[in-house]
Amino acid sequence: MDNSPKTRYSLIGQLHDLQNVDAWNEFASIYQPLIFRICRQRGLQHADATDVTQNVMTRVAKAIDQFDGLQDGATFRGWLYRVTRNMVIDFFRQSENRNTAGAKTGILELLEQEPSEAESKEFRAEFQRQIFSIVANQVRNEVQPKTWQAFWRTEMDHQPAAKVATELNMNAGAVYVARSRVIARLRKAAEKKMNETGGQFDA
Repeated sequence: MDNSPKTRYSLIGQLHDLQNVDAWNEFASIYQPLIFRICRQRGLQHADATDVTQNVMTRVAKAIDQFDGLQDGATFRGWLYRVTRNMVIDFFRQSENRNTAGAKTGILELLEQEPSEAESKEFRAEFQRQIFSIVANQVRNEVQPKTWQAFWRTEMDHQPAAKVATELNMNAGAVYVARSRVIARLRKAAEKKMNETGGQFDA
C-alpha cells in the first residue's frame, strides 16, 4: 500500500485493518456524532438519523479500501461526505417508496442535485467543531484549571480580561498569557488531530 503522508493518515490508514478496535473506536468518536448531526440537519428524526449513521459506519467499514487518496484533491472527509449524502438520499428514496403521498419529494430532489459549496462547507464546519470538542477536552486536562478558566472566560465567553483576572486572583497580563498559551496548544492539537483523521484546515 502507498504510505505517503497524503494517503496514509495515521488513523485512516489503520482503518484498513478491520480488527483494529482502538482505531475504529477513535474513528467512531470523531465521525459518528458528525454524521448524526448532518442527518438531523437534513430533516431526519432522531431514530432515523441514528439508523442512517450506523448504516454509514457499516458502509465505511466495507468500502474503506475504495478511498483513493492519490486522486488530485482527494480527502477522506470529502469521501465520507459523499458516502453520508448518498445514504441520506437512499433513506428518503426508501421513505418515498413506502409513502405514496411523496411527502419527501422536494427534499429528495434537492439531495439528488450536485452537492453545493455551502453543503461542503457545512460538513467541514461540523468536522472542525467535532475536532475542537475533542482537543478542548484533551488540552483542558493538560493545563492548570485557572489557566483554562482564563482562556475560556476571555476567549469563549468574551468576558473582559480585567474582570476575569479579579475573579481568578490573577493580574491581567497573566490572563492574556494563559489565553495565548491555551490557544496555541489547541491549534497545535487540532492541526495534528485533523491531519491524522483525514482533514486539513484548508481542505
